[in-house]
Amino acid sequence: MGKHWTLILILSTAFPAGFFAQTAQADSLKALISGMQEDTVKVNALLDLCTNVFRSSPDTALVYARQAVGLAERLDFQKGLGYALKNIGLAYYVKGDFVEVLNYWHQSLRTFESIDDKLGISNLNNNIGAVHFNYGDEPKALEYYLESLRAAEQLGDKLRVATALMNIGLVYFNKPSTHDKALGYYQRALAISEEIGDLDAIGTAAVNLGEVYMARQDYQSALTNFEKALKALEKSGGPASSPLSLMGKAYALQGKLAKAIQFHREAIKIAESKNARLQLAQALINLANTHQLQGNTQAALDIFLRAEAIARETRLNAELRDAYQGLAQSYAERSDYKNAFKYQVLFGQLRDTLYNTESDKRLANIQFQFDLEKKEAEIELLRIDNDLSEATIQRANILRNFLFAVAAFLAVILAGIYYQYSFARKSNKIISEERNRAEQILLNILPADTAEELKQKGYVEAKRFEKATVLFTDFKEFTRFSESNSPENLVKSIDYYFTHFDEITSRHNLEKIKTIGDAYMCVGGLPVPNDSNPGDAVRAALEIADFVRSVKENKPEGILPFEIRLGINTGPVVAGVVGTRKFQYDIWGVTVNLASRMESSSAPGQINISENTYRLIKDDFECEYRGELEAKNGERFKMYFVRNHKPSP
Repeated sequence: MGKHWTLILILSTAFPAGFFAQTAQADSLKALISGMQEDTVKVNALLDLCTNVFRSSPDTALVYARQAVGLAERLDFQKGLGYALKNIGLAYYVKGDFVEVLNYWHQSLRTFESIDDKLGISNLNNNIGAVHFNYGDEPKALEYYLESLRAAEQLGDKLRVATALMNIGLVYFNKPSTHDKALGYYQRALAISEEIGDLDAIGTAAVNLGEVYMARQDYQSALTNFEKALKALEKSGGPASSPLSLMGKAYALQGKLAKAIQFHREAIKIAESKNARLQLAQALINLANTHQLQGNTQAALDIFLRAEAIARETRLNAELRDAYQGLAQSYAERSDYKNAFKYQVLFGQLRDTLYNTESDKRLANIQFQFDLEKKEAEIELLRIDNDLSEATIQRANILRNFLFAVAAFLAVILAGIYYQYSFARKSNKIISEERNRAEQILLNILPADTAEELKQKGYVEAKRFEKATVLFTDFKEFTRFSESNSPENLVKSIDYYFTHFDEITSRHNLEKIKTIGDAYMCVGGLPVPNDSNPGDAVRAALEIADFVRSVKENKPEGILPFEIRLGINTGPVVAGVVGTRKFQYDIWGVTVNLASRMESSSAPGQINISENTYRLIKDDFECEYRGELEAKNGERFKMYFVRNHKPSP
């Protein structure tokens, strides 16, 4: 399962339901509206009607929401206008047009901000953050979630406070090194949910907490929270099969397989009774995996086949992928290699499809952000062109008047020509200096080839690189240092280290991608592909480790003596430019995720590399096998410590 639950407000209604939602369905609302006066009551009725139909007929909802916008504008009813714009976004959300979703939700947010409506501000910030989170833009999502939290706290709306806290926790859970932060936000969310007695919120927060504890192998705490979620969801009528199946998974991870099977079967029974197809497919897959651990291959095979049928019928691609993987393994263990190969191929195809779908989401978000940037640039250029046209007309008039007096004022003309010539030279020099300065700034932000493409085309195409090596670094116990040292001293030290890292990576033909707090990320093999990038990255990592060690042994004045972890992985990545206000060159893909896991699983002073990288550099470097890393989906990855260069023959 391993997928955290979100609690979002995207589909909440515009206003408290009132008598419209309580006493009338969509048809009676339509009849009621036709005879109403043009006032705020009609705006509210249009919004209630929109809320009734946007799931089943988003195009119809758009018609009513736009009518509400027009009437609210005529009445100067700003609150109604804010909710009408929000409802247009909801209709586009159902239609899957997320560019328009964000367009209208941003307009709605600005309207609520203009009247200081804290409820609307909190709601819209949360929803906008959820869209960015689904596209993988976690920093942007976090920015909006924090704004939602601030508004909810000012309003005193505890349910929205709990919602924002849980969504912030989701962002931090995506990276193992920030699981502690996720835990803190989930605990706060659970405490507030229990205070207000909202059973669904309690169930959501407790499940999320349990998954954090399970990822940390604190199974007792995980089970305690899953039990709490189960009790809450049983009372509220929510999906109680999910915490049951997670309890089974926790017992399976502890080797208590018989007990795990009991919980999985109970989860299946509840999911069947509620016809909850998603929870049923997930519980079946967890049960089949437990039977495999028992060595009961036939039982696992039968259950995987049932899960496959449900997942295919209901188009649950992630669960279908897991079923294919389990079937391939089960058939292989029974020496049925024909079927094993068949399902391994299906697994690979679906895994690639899911990866491409996720990449498409990210690229769509990049395109949306770029379109906004481009529109703003076009508006600015239009303004400049208008200014230039007015200036040109003015100069022409001056020149015409000046030529009328040419015969009488020849000396003045010559002086004017000389002045114009001098002014042009000075202006051209200033323009040239500014252009060179702008290009230098661009080269500090983007790789040279990428910057040139941006200048030539006005945009940068996302590219896939089949062989790139990603290097992550992270300082040990950075939080402890940050709590016990001044911000000035901390920033000075980070700058000192990262400046030297920049020199080292540049020397080894690596491209710096970004820094996040105390983490440093770079990559070899792009934007210009090469075959030397695995070795380049390892050599740079060895030099970085030596440099950090030397700082600790001979500490410069005012520089903190950190210890560092390094992680490396090689494989395909997608690279492109993102940003609406500031350009940023970035990379995505499973290769990046595994490189980050290599770093977080490393040890102080050590360089932890994946098997992908090891195979490419083992002839040139001495390495030590150190075990396997288990991913969320059960896949295992071998890891190696790089010790040193191999001596030349």
